[in-house]
Amino acid sequence: MELTKEQLLQIDNYVFSCGIKYYDVRTEIVDHFANILEQKLAKNPDINFKKEIQNIHRNFSDRGFSNLLKDKTKAVQKKFYKATLKHLITFFKLPRILISAGIFYALFLLMNLFEDKKQFFETFSLVALFSCFVFLILFFYRNKKKTKFLALERSNNFNMLIMQLFQLFYYSVDFRTDESFLNPIYNNIQLAVFVLLLLFYWSGEFVYNKNRQFVKTYYPNVIV
Repeated sequence: MELTKEQLLQIDNYVFSCGIKYYDVRTEIVDHFANILEQKLAKNPDINFKKEIQNIHRNFSDRGFSNLLKDKTKAVQKKFYKATLKHLITFFKLPRILISAGIFYALFLLMNLFEDKKQFFETFSLVALFSCFVFLILFFYRNKKKTKFLALERSNNFNMLIMQLFQLFYYSVDFRTDESFLNPIYNNIQLAVFVLLLLFYWSGEFVYNKNRQFVKTYYPNVIV
């Protein structure tokens, strides 16, 4: 016996009230409940619908939905970082390694325009600090979305990680001695670290937008 829209909404509201705020996880749980309830209604159309929802929830697991959400969160986060690292590796293979080399070489030429390398890195670190504010604004903007998706929030939290890494880059300049700025090896290593952070962020954004397109396709009636 197929459930009505009102019954599906009742299940959805119940799951939401139990703390499942993510639309994608909630949809999966609602489908699970709906399948069980359809079988029960087919055998007994007069069952107490609300009470049966509670019974299914009670038998769902030892801790209700919390274990499911915890497992889902770990799986989604692992999948996101795995996809991000996979995309990052492509920047060290042909043809994208040319992009990596091009960015590094452009920064290398820019650095050599400065006689005082310490001044260059101090200025450059301010750019990194400004990037942190951009990431922070982007994070809060995406979190303002009314409908939340676990896949997108796990991806969005990546911005906070990147912001912290760029902050470390900013503070790393203070830990360098004046003599180290005279050493080309140290300077090139710091440039390489910045390029790596930039490509890491680029890869995370690529995966985020890919996930966003999937969500838009799978949930066409929801604004993301």
